[in-house]
Amino acid sequence: MPNKDHPLVDRHAPKNGVGWLVNDQQGKVCCFRNDMPTAHAQWVEVETRAMSGQGQSVIRRMLRHNAIEAWESMLKTGGWKRCQPRW
Repeated sequence: MPNKDHPLVDRHAPKNGVGWLVNDQQGKVCCFRNDMPTAHAQWVEVETRAMSGQGQSVIRRMLRHNAIEAWESMLKTGGWKRCQPRW
């Protein structure tokens, strides 16, 4: 039985370092994965591509805290939801 004090939506980015979001309205899939850490910062690679596999994927690197903010923002803005790995 779910606890009514806990929301049903995940509030944090995945802990294992890889997470997937899909937006059926835009036809896009987004993958967040840990990138090579440096001595001073932890980096996350964010790759976005069309679900059809057509076109060029967009790959960005961002600091971990910025990637977490992006993940949470995408989930809140509607259309984006967690999904299983797509590629």
